[in-house]
Amino acid sequence: MQPPWIARPDLERGSIGWRMGAGEEYFNDFYRWFSRLDENSRKEYIVQYPEPQEWIGLYKNIASHPWL
Repeated sequence: MQPPWIARPDLERGSIGWRMGAGEEYFNDFYRWFSRLDENSRKEYIVQYPEPQEWIGLYKNIASHPWL
């Protein structure tokens, strides 16, 4: 999956669109998907898709609070 900022560049981090709008389903799917990656896959993904300044901390947050 593409990270949220690539999949929906029209939605800023923290936008209501991620919680109650056009991006909600995508963000939830991404969160579930990233939560299930093994450590090596996560590292590879993070190298391929580094967080832009406004999204820094997303990967760490998901890893710390995975979707069970």
